[in-house]
Amino acid sequence: MGRGLPASTPQSDYKLAKSISSMDDKRLKFQKGKQKEFLEKVLENFDSQRELAQFLGIAHTTLRDWVKEKNNISKSKFYFVLESFPKYNIYKRFVEEELDWNWGWIKGGHACIAKRENLHDYLKYVRSFTRNKEQVPKSSVISIENNLLETLKHEDVDLLSILAVCTLTDGCLQKHGNSYRISFSSSDQVLINFIQALFFELSEYLPSTYGPSKGAYDTRVTDNKLGKRLLQLSPEYKTFASNPEKQPTISFLKNKNIQTKIWAMRFAFTADGCVFLPKNFKKSKPGLFFACCNKSVCVEWKDFLATLDIFGRVVDCKRYRENVSGVRIYMHQSIINFQELGGFVDKVKISRKSKYYCGLTKNAILAKVITTFG
Repeated sequence: MGRGLPASTPQSDYKLAKSISSMDDKRLKFQKGKQKEFLEKVLENFDSQRELAQFLGIAHTTLRDWVKEKNNISKSKFYFVLESFPKYNIYKRFVEEELDWNWGWIKGGHACIAKRENLHDYLKYVRSFTRNKEQVPKSSVISIENNLLETLKHEDVDLLSILAVCTLTDGCLQKHGNSYRISFSSSDQVLINFIQALFFELSEYLPSTYGPSKGAYDTRVTDNKLGKRLLQLSPEYKTFASNPEKQPTISFLKNKNIQTKIWAMRFAFTADGCVFLPKNFKKSKPGLFFACCNKSVCVEWKDFLATLDIFGRVVDCKRYRENVSGVRIYMHQSIINFQELGGFVDKVKISRKSKYYCGLTKNAILAKVITTFG
């Protein structure tokens, strides 16, 4: 046993501790630093924290959090220590407040909400903050101008299809309650500015941009009508859908005009594509690569690119669930055709994922590959 530990706990002390534990126990809020000081004084009578935790009948991690003042010590354990070591009774004066046993477990949890009389009105009040934050109606006074968006409108491109392609690549469509949140993540300022303008053009609400998180900014808008319109094009936007009958698709591009198809390809490759440069040029050739882990969508993209005279193959990869990693294009003429159709979206730069080419524009690397390996 530890230093100075009582030979036995008196029966009256045991009954006191047990009676408090059997009741609705409380947590004690000490003056700042006093809980730590109290426990460190008690630890002087033991060889380690683990031995004190065993004496109190609690986990070592629980005691450690009490010492660090991450959690409040329980009332039953506090008085149990005082009965065992009366010389520490002085610390009673530093207790500021008795808190409920579940205090601090869940912020605004069920136990706290259950105490409110007008629960319906309270929940309606709290949820109004989220609703107002996510859905701010557009004003006729505000406008977002973007040259790239104006180019697409001038060429009669279907903007909803472009948004669907962006959502399928680096975006996300989530259902929140009775509404839908559409978001797109990118680290490139050209794409961030474009998606803000595109959301502003198609939605009734103002988009919001958050970040950076790992170098990327997340632009999103909550709009029920826009979400339903996107679901009419593709029933699912997750890579791996839980419902086998609802899978992501790009079949909506089949009946679109040629300019919509070209820009859909350009945005897809800009978001999830790259110029593939092998380490050993003797064993492999450079080319284009489009990342996609859904097998059916990979096949759709391969067939869709073939209609634009860009021929590739689906790349097998056992690392992913459906054993595919995307579409790779090796034929030099197909790469030239891709460049002649515009290539990647202009001025979009290579991200920090590339060790050697970060900061260069994707189209500059594409041109270098065509001229060098022609």
